[in-house]
Amino acid sequence: MMSKLIILGILSLIGFIGNKNSPQEYYYEGTVVSVYKKYQCPKYCQADHFHYVYFDSLMIRDGNMCINKDKLGKKYKDNETDEVADGS
Repeated sequence: MMSKLIILGILSLIGFIGNKNSPQEYYYEGTVVSVYKKYQCPKYCQADHFHYVYFDSLMIRDGNMCINKDKLGKKYKDNETDEVADGS
């Protein structure tokens, strides 16, 4: 029984760390963006996806999409797609 609890704890920790290191999606100025430190979309990106961005004061390279951290909205959840379309 104890070994099962240890394994469950380790798996939970791995999931938590993986979630923290993966892109996090937030509402931002009427759209949804993926905040990700390791990669940012270039400013000219025209792909139909949630663009990868990071905060303007912490940018590594010029020419990448960046956002103002103070304007970041609440965290996006997959089942809230109607809010983006409505702008609410």
